[in-house]
Amino acid sequence: MDASFFEHPAFRFLQQILDALPQRVYWKDTHSRYRGCNALFAASAGIADPRALIGKTDDEFSWKDQAERLRADDCHVMATGRAKLGAEESRTMPDGTRVQLRVSKWPLRNPDTQEVMGVLGLYEDITDGDLARQAQKGLARAFRLLSDCNTALVRATEEDLLLDDICRLAVEIGGYAMCWVGFAERDVAKTVRPVARFGDGDGYVDQVKITWGDDARGQGPVGTAIRQATVVVNQHCLTNPKMEPWRAAAIAHGYQSSIALPLPGKERVLGALTLYAREPYAFNPEEVALLEELAHNLAYGIESLRTRFEHEEALRRLEFLAYHDPLTRLPNRVLLQDRFEQAKVLAQRGHSWVAVLLLDLDHFKQINEALGHDQGDRLLVLAVERLRRSLRASDTVSRQAGDEFVVVVPEVRDVPSISAIAQGILASFAEPFPLEGQRVNTSFTIGISLFPGDGQELDILLKQSAAALSDAKEAGRNTYRFFSEKMNVNALENMRLLGQLHDASRRQDFELYYQPQVDIASGRILGAEALLRWRHPDRGIVSPAAFIPLAERSGLIIPIGEWVLNEACRQMAEWQQTCALPSLVIAVNISALQFRRGDIVETVARALERAGLAPDRLELELTESVLLHDTEAVAATVRRLRDLGVKLSIDDFGTGYSSLRYLKRLAPDKLKVDRSFVRDMMQDDDNAAIVGAIVHLGHVLQMSVLAEGVETPAQLARLSAFGCDQYQGYLCARPLQAADFLSLCST
Repeated sequence: MDASFFEHPAFRFLQQILDALPQRVYWKDTHSRYRGCNALFAASAGIADPRALIGKTDDEFSWKDQAERLRADDCHVMATGRAKLGAEESRTMPDGTRVQLRVSKWPLRNPDTQEVMGVLGLYEDITDGDLARQAQKGLARAFRLLSDCNTALVRATEEDLLLDDICRLAVEIGGYAMCWVGFAERDVAKTVRPVARFGDGDGYVDQVKITWGDDARGQGPVGTAIRQATVVVNQHCLTNPKMEPWRAAAIAHGYQSSIALPLPGKERVLGALTLYAREPYAFNPEEVALLEELAHNLAYGIESLRTRFEHEEALRRLEFLAYHDPLTRLPNRVLLQDRFEQAKVLAQRGHSWVAVLLLDLDHFKQINEALGHDQGDRLLVLAVERLRRSLRASDTVSRQAGDEFVVVVPEVRDVPSISAIAQGILASFAEPFPLEGQRVNTSFTIGISLFPGDGQELDILLKQSAAALSDAKEAGRNTYRFFSEKMNVNALENMRLLGQLHDASRRQDFELYYQPQVDIASGRILGAEALLRWRHPDRGIVSPAAFIPLAERSGLIIPIGEWVLNEACRQMAEWQQTCALPSLVIAVNISALQFRRGDIVETVARALERAGLAPDRLELELTESVLLHDTEAVAATVRRLRDLGVKLSIDDFGTGYSSLRYLKRLAPDKLKVDRSFVRDMMQDDDNAAIVGAIVHLGHVLQMSVLAEGVETPAQLARLSAFGCDQYQGYLCARPLQAADFLSLCST
């Protein structure tokens, strides 16, 4: 098609008609070059004379960013010969504004040949209608958001969760790109602290440091909204000069416009709710009004939750004070009475006792007068912390008045255990307290009574404990007394013995005796169990039954047990090297406390290395109770001991829990039948059946079985009939000193 075709009089006539139309009209040739347009289209393209458009392409106008798409669109219409009607698209005008157009295109044909010679286009500006639709859409969205947020406000119980919900709803329901809430801090910099956000995957809020002060970072929408308590709308991030400090970050995150809504409190602005949109001019006045209502509702919700929390906190405080001492936060007399009643029920059900300890802090009055009441209160708090650490979790400590405390100890089964608790309390106060740069020494004096022997009610028991406390004070303080004289005698004896045991542990006034372990089938001595004796300077040899329980309660069993292990390994190594006894195994008892707290694996490894003893010559005897506490840790320790190569046996089997599951899991080398079963099996068929069952069980699990306490040939014969592997007891020999044991092995 040549240019003269477009100069035909018919086209000039058509030009006059098209210029009168209210729509933008243009036509192009097959190369998508403009060949004409009406006056309205020329004006929208920034051209005064429509003829100046001829020969130009879309690349030369303000909508050049869409030129490629427009050419493809033109080519499609011309290639298919089908019109495109009523499509909507946006277009950038020469002044930079965006307009919304409804576009229709038709193929232009030669009337004679019907050959497609170009494209005719018609644009209708529907910007105003589109804006109205968008506004209506935004308004409906804001209404939904306001409704959902109000529901969240009604249901809210925690401030943090409420703010998170509001931000989430603003993005998910409101359709905004991002929402965050910032509180106005009262610091020197007047920082705006973000407390909730949603849609901020790239951390925009963390990048933009915003204040509400008079500095440059306080002049943006958020700072201004807080400072002036007014809504601030930022309709275009690119053109708003107040956005200069944050423009690059906003553009990088795709934010084109925003609104900052103050959160007005009763006395001051709490902060701001800020929303971001990906389009400029996204906030119309009606939508702004609804969002402002949302912000007011949110501020009211925040303050309501805070008021409710303060009220609930006050109620909790009142309830706490009704049952606790405000200084030490210990239970008061009311709560103590309740705990005592619970302990009584447990005692009656389990046939145990309840101990009531009355404690008086020694010389507190003098300390209080010398250092002042503040330091006196500080001493009470520190004393309570130390006192709690020396008690069990099930024990209740109560402050009665001033420097007087009560401890209720449930489920007590013997006097020594109460003595151990009292001794532990006294020992824990050996170290002074740091107060005002000084080291202040104090201690407790303790009076003890027991339910049900000394009384049935707490008031009676407290009187009895007070009488015992008076006796303890007369004895010089920093001690304890029972209400019962007999218990006092036992307690004093235990205290003296414990002190002597401490000295013996330091001096190592101990000796090992050895009881042979014999193979039943051959009568050959296979090894020995190392048994501890205390060489007391006044009492001579003291049986372990008299001091081992004290050692375990005081923790002395750990260093004493380590000495036993080292001495037993040393003696066995010496016998192997000098006396030709290479095949014997030495068995050493390990206490539960030693196993849990004594670094037992390292202790065993050091003992073996120091003595030069092969690991398979050492057997560690564990009680069943060791295996049932913290089983994962026990299993791990047992595995490490096995890795060393030592043997393991279960002592006194059948007297504890006898859990087959733990037995199978830990797989010891030997079971030791408790002497109580062996002693009575000749007269008691049930005991005999138990012994036989233990032997059978051990063999099924591929363990050897040793019977303890064998004293008669008849017992040995019965054990042999059961298939028992080994025995130890007076039938062979009593526990022997090292030289006597060696002589026995040599005969």
